[in-house]
Amino acid sequence: MVYIIILVTIAVTLIYMRIETTFLAKSRINFSTSSKGLRIVHLSDIHINKIFIPVSRLLTFIGQADPDIIIISGDYIEAPRDIPKFISFLKPLTGNCKVYLTLGNHDHKALHFNTERIADFVKQLKAAGGEVLINSSVKIHKDRYTYNLIGIDDLRSGKPDIARAFKDIKSSFETGCINIAVSHNPDIVFQLPHNKTDYLLCGHFHGGQIWMPFNLEFKIMRSEKLCKMKCFRGLHKINGINMYINRGLGNVIFPFRFFSIPEVAVIQLPASPGNTDESTGGIMYGN
Repeated sequence: MVYIIILVTIAVTLIYMRIETTFLAKSRINFSTSSKGLRIVHLSDIHINKIFIPVSRLLTFIGQADPDIIIISGDYIEAPRDIPKFISFLKPLTGNCKVYLTLGNHDHKALHFNTERIADFVKQLKAAGGEVLINSSVKIHKDRYTYNLIGIDDLRSGKPDIARAFKDIKSSFETGCINIAVSHNPDIVFQLPHNKTDYLLCGHFHGGQIWMPFNLEFKIMRSEKLCKMKCFRGLHKINGINMYINRGLGNVIFPFRFFSIPEVAVIQLPASPGNTDESTGGIMYGN
């Protein structure tokens, strides 16, 4: 009888874990009570061969959020054969909103770290309407306000060049422009110039895709410094940088999630740095 109970419990848990991959949560991170500033939809870790959320449902979520831009922080494919499927996923997102992307460790591994293959993949992303930021920056304007978006290649599998990425970037208090960095691996935060980085958007950890007690997943499978600090999802402040770690949409290795629902993060920024009249201190609403 005991064995039957154990087997039933395991079966029910696995069924739930598979079902959880189809859930979709909207996290709201409000750094301002005003809508004057830039509103971002942040996605991450698509893993197109193990994502179980229909694009139509995702588009509905994004439409409700009404963002100014969409940022996707890496991990799209596991093999070159996945590229057409991801491009099909990306095109509807770029239809009504500008989409900015950077690459993750799985993208580099999928293309065997080959410079020409990576360049071709980037070319296809651009052809689908995305703007790829790899150790580069772009200015984004909303009304009379300006934001610098800085994309940095993956910390471990890519070729991050922070000096190159920030070559045209000054302190937000010098220019009045808010600086937003985006990179896949959150541990990049320890290498960023904190005087030139106001926000960092990243992913990589899947929020702990399959929850284990005592943080066993991170002790067994992760070596990143932030994991040891128990920073693996949500909002954190490191070296003065407001960092958001997205749980991602897809799944890696196993098509299961446990207590880590896929998410769309909606981030409302202030209109300008030091706008304390509007600031809520980065409080997160919803999950």
